[in-house]
Amino acid sequence: MLKINLLATIIMVTILSSCGFHTPYTNLTINASITSNHNNIFANELQKHFNQNLHKTLVIQVGIENQNQRTVSYTSSNETSSYILNLNIPIKVFNHKKKLLLSKTFSANTYLSKIDAYQANRLQIEEGYQQLRRLIIKQLLRRLYKLNEN
Repeated sequence: MLKINLLATIIMVTILSSCGFHTPYTNLTINASITSNHNNIFANELQKHFNQNLHKTLVIQVGIENQNQRTVSYTSSNETSSYILNLNIPIKVFNHKKKLLLSKTFSANTYLSKIDAYQANRLQIEEGYQQLRRLIIKQLLRRLYKLNEN
């Protein structure tokens, strides 16, 4: 019976770790004030990862995001059948003394197959850009942790 429980635990841990499961978290060791020039969707999403009640140790300046959609393949009737979505976001990170710590344009892309229904295809594209924003936020948070270690 002990071997079955151990085997079941190992299988469950493997399945959960392979699907990208993680516990939700709020960044408590690094806190930042986020600024952007416009009503920036990325800046609003990034703001959710910081506790705004704590002292701000960093200033993150988010530039205008650049969305790019490129056609990858066509059907036999010369219509688009798939494309790549690309998202670029310039970000600068300053410490509390206004010293530049990081200046980088973060990029991410994804491949999508076109859906025949116009509304469904438009929603798929919007969701694709949302996923790319989440991916860039993860990249940025990892970079901020490394900056905090130094």
